[in-house]
This record gives sequence, C-alpha cells and structure tokens, in this order.
Amino acid sequence: MTQPPSDIPEAPPEVREVILREYDPAWAQLYEEWRARILDVAGDHITEIHHIGSTAVPGLLAKPVIDIMPGIAQFEDGFSIVRAMQDLGFQSRGEFGLLLRHYFNRTDVHVHVYPVGQGQWHEQLAFRDYLRTHEEARTAYTALKRDLQHRHRYNHNAYTEAKSDFIASILAKARPNA
Repeated sequence: MTQPPSDIPEAPPEVREVILREYDPAWAQLYEEWRARILDVAGDHITEIHHIGSTAVPGLLAKPVIDIMPGIAQFEDGFSIVRAMQDLGFQSRGEFGLLLRHYFNRTDVHVHVYPVGQGQWHEQLAFRDYLRTHEEARTAYTALKRDLQHRHRYNHNAYTEAKSDFIASILAKARPNA
C-alpha cells in the first residue's frame, strides 16, 4: 500500500484547504488494510475496531481521510499503544479536545481510540449507521458539505464547526432516547 509521508507537518486547520471527494469504494479497502496493521501492532489492547466518519458511508461526499475507531477496555489502555501507533507513522495527540479519546493522526488516516461505550463511542457509530441507512440524510449532508466547502474553503475549523447543528440533528434522530 502506497502512503504519503506522515512526517510532513500539516498546516494549521485555519489555513488548510477543505478537500472533498465523491465516495470512493477503495476507502473500504484502505480501512481494512489499516485495520489489519493497527491490530497487528496493538491488537492485544483493542477489543473491537470500526470504520467511522464519512469515508465509512457509501455514497457520501468525504474528505479523503480514513477514520478508524478502535475500542479498548479502559482509557488507560490507550497509553500502551502510543509507541506502536508512532511506529506506524502516527502522531499521538492525546485527547485532542475530546474526553476519553486517544487521538492519533497521519495525513491520510485518523485514529480515535475510546474505551468501548465511553466518550463519543456511541455517537460515532450512531451517526455513521444513520447515514448508511437514510438516503435523504446522506443527500442533505452532501449538500451541506458542498456549501460549507465553498464558504470555508481554507478554514477546517470553521467548516467543522458549521456542521455541528446538522450532526446534532442526526444524532437526535439516531438515538432519540439517549
């Protein structure tokens, strides 16, 4: 698998271009390849692993970055995989603004490690699953992403923040009793 170098520092989010691509079936294969690599080096600590984010939703417009969510038994277990993830070319970012998450990133893959059932574990899965099964939500989210890309083309933070109301509305439908 050919991967771009991960040691090139990313530009700050406020100046990086928001790049979106039509759904690519190759994203599922890339997830499987990364899943295997992560499990190979850190599988002793991982209880389950999922493809999340827009690249996990067939038919959805997405940034071409694979999001992966390994589950661990308890938060402290995440510290045990830092070295292994760094050996795969990931930067360890700590919680990076989200409680109970160990966040690792490369330019092409983001890994969000949570204790199973804690932090944003359920929300990530509920959002993905709702979009997978509701075409009208995928269509609306794609339209919103296109609009926000035009409005916030060079500001990832603004682009991400502007999606929050839509995401909350989907989560309310996906998990009405939560």
